Amino acid sequence: MALKSRVGSVVVPVVLTEAMMPGVVSLPHGWGHDKPGTQLRVASTRPGASVNDVTDDAFVDALSGASALSGVPVEVAPVEA
Repeated sequence: MALKSRVGSVVVPVVLTEAMMPGVVSLPHGWGHDKPGTQLRVASTRPGASVNDVTDDAFVDALSGASALSGVPVEVAPVEA
């Protein structure tokens, strides 16, 4: 499935479970350092979906003005062929 936010998307496997509240998505943070130009020797050998690819830089905590790293609005959709 594709997990999409305002700023990006990642293709990830989906597991449905009653342990999660309805409307909640959990994306374990993968390394995601397999992109061209990555200069981290060890990390570049560890691909995977990165939560950084869907974290919205404009989504901030209203009280502190700090980046909000959870609660990012996303949608889950089938991957288009």
